Amino acid sequence: MFDTRLNSESHFFVSGQQLSGVESLDIGYKNSATVLNPLGYSKGVTAISGPTSQEVSFSRNLIYADPILDYTGSKPISGSVNYNGNSYGFKSGYLTSYSVSCAVNSIPKVNTKVVVYDEMNDAVDATGATATTIVIPNQGSISATCDNSTTNRVVGFDYSLTVNRKPYYTIGAEVPSAVTMISPIDYSATVQIEVDDAFLESGFAFLGTGKNSKTVTFTLNGKDGTSIQSLSIPNACLVGEALNASSEGAIRLTLNYMGHQ
Repeated sequence: MFDTRLNSESHFFVSGQQLSGVESLDIGYKNSATVLNPLGYSKGVTAISGPTSQEVSFSRNLIYADPILDYTGSKPISGSVNYNGNSYGFKSGYLTSYSVSCAVNSIPKVNTKVVVYDEMNDAVDATGATATTIVIPNQGSISATCDNSTTNRVVGFDYSLTVNRKPYYTIGAEVPSAVTMISPIDYSATVQIEVDDAFLESGFAFLGTGKNSKTVTFTLNGKDGTSIQSLSIPNACLVGEALNASSEGAIRLTLNYMGHQ
């Protein structure tokens, strides 16, 4: 009684695999409710006013090929958090957002959000094996290909994708009869470079030739050369730039990209 459960006693599993490198996990639900005031009741009645909202979000160090990127399509994710011999989880979760952040002198970070449409409860246990191969990347094993990346120093980038999901509910059912992905998947990235010969494009360039697809890719390997992840912006367009110059450091240029697929 009154014991504290430490981080070493909790484990998070996704579709039969224990995720390593997890730094934080948030799993919960929220019901939309309203107070009705029908005739004959002086204190009102609490009633449901919409479907139950259930979401799972977690952040982790990217230290091996991320299995979550296999779920950008219509395939559902199962998962559970386990501690003290108990489990609490779900069977029908769908990836809605995914982001990767890389910078000099830090391990790449991943943030993920999953929306859940079946009932989350303690009857679900998604336990499985831990990732067998863990490799640690460093700044020397990460590369970025974008405008000006060959002659200027890339010092960091942020990559993200968003998947739009639509559930279809029917009378008499608590869970959706179907969940569809509404295309396209939206991609975005910001890349920070220290300037050597780079300069901003015309502010009106996007209104002319700026919609032409550009090559934007990020490759993450372990420090031993083992491939971890390859990320790209499909149909990438450069939509904005920001130049920062100050007395405290080198000139920096931030490039903003958008894409879709």
